[in-house]
Amino acid sequence: MRGPRWTRSRGAPAAAVLLAVLLLLVGAFGVLRHEAAPDPEPGPYWYGTLQTDPDRARTEYEHGIRVAHLQIDWGRFEPEQGVYDEEYAAEVRDRLDVFRDAGLRVEAGLGLNHPPSWLPDAFPESVFENQFGERSTETPNMVFSEPVRGQIADYVRAVDRLIGLENFWAVRVGVNENNEFAYPPPRSERGGPGEFWAYDRHAQESSPYPGWRPGERTYRGKPFTPEQVERWYAWYAGALAGAVNWQLGLYTSLGYTGALKILVPGAGFYPSDLRAAVDARLVGSPSIRLVGRAAGFFLTLPRVEHRETVRIVTTALVDGTGDPDDNGCTPADARTDVSAPDDAVVRDWSSARWVVAVARSAGFTRLTGESAGPQVSPYRPGVTETAYRQMSSCGLEGMMWAFDWQLYDGTPGSSLAEYAETIRRHS
Repeated sequence: MRGPRWTRSRGAPAAAVLLAVLLLLVGAFGVLRHEAAPDPEPGPYWYGTLQTDPDRARTEYEHGIRVAHLQIDWGRFEPEQGVYDEEYAAEVRDRLDVFRDAGLRVEAGLGLNHPPSWLPDAFPESVFENQFGERSTETPNMVFSEPVRGQIADYVRAVDRLIGLENFWAVRVGVNENNEFAYPPPRSERGGPGEFWAYDRHAQESSPYPGWRPGERTYRGKPFTPEQVERWYAWYAGALAGAVNWQLGLYTSLGYTGALKILVPGAGFYPSDLRAAVDARLVGSPSIRLVGRAAGFFLTLPRVEHRETVRIVTTALVDGTGDPDDNGCTPADARTDVSAPDDAVVRDWSSARWVVAVARSAGFTRLTGESAGPQVSPYRPGVTETAYRQMSSCGLEGMMWAFDWQLYDGTPGSSLAEYAETIRRHS
């Protein structure tokens, strides 16, 4: 944590005796100081909000909320390559102090998913490119591009220098436009083909089959077998996990010891979906667009490095999935073979339930959650209680609520009073 800000006591100079007494008092009780915000009192779960408004920090603390989300804008922080805006950094520090002074822990998003506008121009060959030659510049290509990784590392080091990573209770880790564990979304309209983001120069240099594209049944004049497709896809999914592992290593190398939260969106696709996609040479199968994003968490989560600081986060609480809707976890879930599950069973599970089973099967023991947001599934009366039931049944440590402003804008079931009542009832 950032060191305390000390306020020096001034003794009256009239008498040495008085000075001695003051020194004794200082030794007994410590000098007057402004302490950093304490950790919240221990409880069974912690609760937070996403995109937290600093002006509401104290009110939310009074209602049982203990975690704030602070988002940093990379483009504002580094408006030109290698130039860091210290005024903006001071603004971020001020928001950080407001949260901590209110008693809140701070979870940071460093904005790696939204690069500054100069980045694609500085490195035109370092953006994601799909098999159709289409480029995605919205998210930096930290999966394959070493130059992009170098720029990200420089930026993170600047954040550490000007703000201090140690001031953050948690840092969010991901790859795509939502900073989650997946490749960018397809650029084509809904129902289009799967798009595989492995065709920039850097990706092709590491591909086990350079030049091969989904749908092709031959490679360099020979049949391209399903086993080769499977090998290509294992490389593709592994590269995505490698980008997450690289981020974990970067933060650790800077001495960060807080939580590193890997954000897992939805349920993704299932093992049977991958088998169908491989047999079809990665074209035309029902889940091909998710396959293109490597959103097969049964395949990617086992490749994530196990560190004490890692937390796996299901971002799909109360997303309306499952039968019944938003069902929770059960002890029997641990007996499910997530590499070859019974589809008739697990496809009735909620997204959160499936991700939790996959994460635990991969050996992760510390998991958290966040609500999917009403843009995914409309909130409704009782939604905070439903989220709590999913969190508690799945053994999650806590949850973030999407979004802070929806505690105040009249969204059904999502008022501050309702969230606070759920927190109070289960504390």
